[in-house]
Amino acid sequence: MSYAPAILQGPVIKTVTFSNDTGTISLFTVAGDVSCRILPVCKTNVASAANANVSLGTSSDADAIIVNTVATELDANDLWIDRSPTSVIEPEGARRDYIISGGDDIILTLDAQVDSGAITFYCYWSALSTGASVVAA
Repeated sequence: MSYAPAILQGPVIKTVTFSNDTGTISLFTVAGDVSCRILPVCKTNVASAANANVSLGTSSDADAIIVNTVATELDANDLWIDRSPTSVIEPEGARRDYIISGGDDIILTLDAQVDSGAITFYCYWSALSTGASVVAA
């Protein structure tokens, strides 16, 4: 049996503009089982007087996609695909695909207050189960 990759849908886009935020921010609502690729692009410098860390994951595993990253390391035009944001350009092979099952929603977690800044999250996805979907939260 051969595997034929599914055609990616999207992008589904969610922009988060920080304004003294903390805790969990819902990014994408997932239904069913999906394969997805999330590409976060910083639009403006992220500022935090509280030395906040940010992570990207799911409602059941808060840092499953990107582990804790110091918020103030996220500058305008940075590509945030791992703990060390990269300025302006990243090799295509650096991005990762994730399989998310059972409608586990995609979230951003802030462990302290993030004062300002903006990140746009682009989510490309394909359905693995019947009726699966990804929408911006």
